[in-house]
Parts: sequence; structure tokens; C-alpha cells
Amino acid sequence: MRILAPMEDVTDTVFRRIIGSLAPPDLYFTEFLRADLFHPRFGARMQRRLEFTETERPIIAQIWGNNTADYVMAAARLEQLGYDGIDINMGCPAPKLVKKGCCAGLIRTPNKAAELYAAACEGAPSLPVSIKTRIGLDTPETEDWIGFLLELRPAALTVHGRTAAEMSDPPADWSQVRLAVELRDRISPATVMVGNGDIGSESELQAAAAASGVEGVMIGRGIFEDLLVFRRQGKPWVDQPREVVLDAYIRHIDLHRSYWQGERNFEVLKKFARAYLHGLPDFEPVYRAGMRYHDHDSLIAFLQHSKIPVDSR
Repeated sequence: MRILAPMEDVTDTVFRRIIGSLAPPDLYFTEFLRADLFHPRFGARMQRRLEFTETERPIIAQIWGNNTADYVMAAARLEQLGYDGIDINMGCPAPKLVKKGCCAGLIRTPNKAAELYAAACEGAPSLPVSIKTRIGLDTPETEDWIGFLLELRPAALTVHGRTAAEMSDPPADWSQVRLAVELRDRISPATVMVGNGDIGSESELQAAAAASGVEGVMIGRGIFEDLLVFRRQGKPWVDQPREVVLDAYIRHIDLHRSYWQGERNFEVLKKFARAYLHGLPDFEPVYRAGMRYHDHDSLIAFLQHSKIPVDSR
């Protein structure tokens, strides 16, 4: 099973639709959704982030926070909206969130983690509830922490093969993911195990799955290396024709404009530029020039012009 990881300011409905049109994963995740923002007073603020199309199924909503009442409320709303499942973020290593006892900070408070899991199950009794986490906070605690989570019998458990302190370095330790699978086999055989960390190609996906024994592989940053990473065969994104590359980026920008209608900062689109353009022979000048634009129309016009290679103009 190939899964697109939840990523803030990345996996909104716009990007999910684009990836779905290029090389769809088997399972989509939302961006990170703050559980307390499901309160009615924040309704308008959350509404656009929660929308999805039928082409984005199956889709899992990932929530975060540390208040059980918020989790009950958020889960109930997600069930009502027709999501296919709920995932609890117990792995984001952002220091400000960890300090507040959220996300990877829950590794310090396993009882609170169990309460939040129970609250999500209570709020959405018809939906599977899963957990995404890391192997520890400062040092690997796989045996204790992952073992504890498996005692909760989650529908699925995604294990990122790094501690929170390691952030995105050093390389993910898939031997710890393998240990998590072995714990699953003993403690909660019905839990689906997913591995995460440093996967950017089909060959890496296959090797990681075979070595660890997971049923699913989640890809996050790897999607920026190859927008076609979920395609099982064929040329990678870097080898796609110039017009295909530029048309896809233009579609993303245009959909971002029509969907968000100014509610989301235009500048967030620039984080996708390298992912789309890095295979172009003239990548550097096109990339640098594109960074100078600050509105949808101007950037689209520039990219339309860029369809013609420099030496052909």
C-alpha cells in the first residue's frame, strides 16, 4: 500500500488532486488539522481545509492537539463529513508543539496519548482510528512506546524511523520499523503497520517494505523528488517532457487560485516550484525567474512563456 503522508501547507485538496491526476497513491492524508479549531466558532476557518473530492478517496484526516473534548468534537465532525478514517499525530517533531505536549510531545505522556485515542474513537465510532508517531523523543524507545501504542489496538500505526530530536536527520532507521512490526505481530496482529522515512522511489519503497515487513509505505518529502513516485512503472518526473512539467505546475497554480480565492497565501506555491521544475535543462534560470512573481496570473504567464526552450526563442 502506497500512502501520501500528511504535510502542512502541502497536502491540501489542490495538491491531492494534482497528484491524483499524475500518479495516485492508494491512500491520501489531509494536512495537519488542529482539533480545537473544530469548535463552531472557528467553522469558517476550518471549512476549506476539510473539503475533498471523491477522486481523493480513500482519505484520512489527521488531527493533533492534547485536549480530549476537542478530539471527541473533531472526530464527530470528520465522521459527519464522510472521511474514511482518522489519524492522530503523535509524531510531528516541531519543538514548539512538543513543548506544549502535542504531537511527538505525547511520547512523554503515554496516558494522555491513550486518552486522546479513546476520545477519537468515542467521537467517531464508525471510523477506523490510526496513529502516526516516531520511535522516541530523544532516543529510540521502540519497545516501550510502540509497544504501548499497540496495546491500544489502533486500526493502523505508522512508524517514522527517527526520534523527534533527530527531526529529518540522520537517515531513517528502518530496523526500528522492523522491530515495530515484530511487536505488532505479538501484541496486536490486526493493526496495519506502515513505515515512513527517506523513501523517494519505487525501488526504495519495495526494499523498505521487504526488509521491514510493513503492509504500507508512507512517502512525505520523497514526493518532491518525484511527483510520479506512486507510479509502479515508467519514467520518473525528472524525465518527463518540458510541456508536461510546465502544464502540471500551471494546473496547480490555477487550481490554487480558483479553490482558495485569496484565503491562502500565494507564496506557498513556491515551495512546489523545485518539485515540478528540477528536471528542466534550464532549471536554475527558470526557477530563479519564477521566484520574482507574487501573483497567480504573472507566474502562469511566465510559465506559459517558458514552455519554449531558451535556445528556440
